[in-house]
Amino acid sequence: MAHIIAANPGGPRGDEVASPELATDYDNLMLLCFDHSKLVDGKNKCDYTIEYLREYKRSHEDRIRRQTELSPEMTTTVLRFSANIGDRPVEVSTKQAYQAILPRYPADDRGIALDFTNRPGRGKADFWTSFASEISERVEKELRAGNDRSRPSHISVFALGPIPLLVHLGNAIGNTISADLYQRHRDTENWTWKNEAQDDLAYEVKETKGETGGDIAVVLSLSGKIHYDEVYKLFAKKPHLYEITIATPAPGFLASRPKLEKFRLAYRELLTKIRTLHGGGTVIHLFPAIPAPIAVVCGREILPKSDPKMTVYDHENAQGGFIPILTIN
Repeated sequence: MAHIIAANPGGPRGDEVASPELATDYDNLMLLCFDHSKLVDGKNKCDYTIEYLREYKRSHEDRIRRQTELSPEMTTTVLRFSANIGDRPVEVSTKQAYQAILPRYPADDRGIALDFTNRPGRGKADFWTSFASEISERVEKELRAGNDRSRPSHISVFALGPIPLLVHLGNAIGNTISADLYQRHRDTENWTWKNEAQDDLAYEVKETKGETGGDIAVVLSLSGKIHYDEVYKLFAKKPHLYEITIATPAPGFLASRPKLEKFRLAYRELLTKIRTLHGGGTVIHLFPAIPAPIAVVCGREILPKSDPKMTVYDHENAQGGFIPILTIN
């Protein structure tokens, strides 16, 4: 039990008036191990000012207060998903994930790691469908209640991988469990959402009519621009095309949490419109140029019993452009 202002005026940071007044004041006490007590009060004591030590104490007490005052239903389970993007393995840092959720939620001791890095079988005919089935099985297993634990009440999702798999991941998680999604920012190389003073981002929904009896295409031009001719060449009849885009599509546009929520609302409204105008029996062909958390949102927002099926495409340079990867719902 150490003093910030020494009990004796002649001690470290001591004061003729304050020392006797604060000698037994809890606000003037810190818990230190022996080694750090010697460091703070020894030859380096000039480096440890009163305000410096008070800030250490305040920070530690705030952290403990957050964790002890919250009931279990106010904690979150961190879910990390990683899968190779092409031949490039990816990593979702555990440390960065746990840093990103604070102080919004403290994490429970459960944690879910869905690591599919270097999964074999790429190039086989059933690679994507078997991969998707494996993801569904793992998610169902991790999120269900077991004999020794309850179902998570909230999850925090940190995911990197091919966009079609992330859409499927979101669909496997569903929207019956509360979740926060996180983005890995290229400039800061971490997952912490930024606090932007002003958010003037607007999502624009464009509609281009197609031929009668044609398919429905949804283009998401957000991380980059998808040109319509890239889509049209894949269909015998010109599809009815909807596009969600922003003024300047770019990889780093998704910096703050509100931008993700704005997209969710625009996307959900579009799915409802398609179902109403074209019927639930149609198939949506999704062409995405989007960041990872938006891909997860695209899967989570698909309602299993009412929304149309969705075929998700990915861009493969070696195969000349977009190719269908997975059908969801």
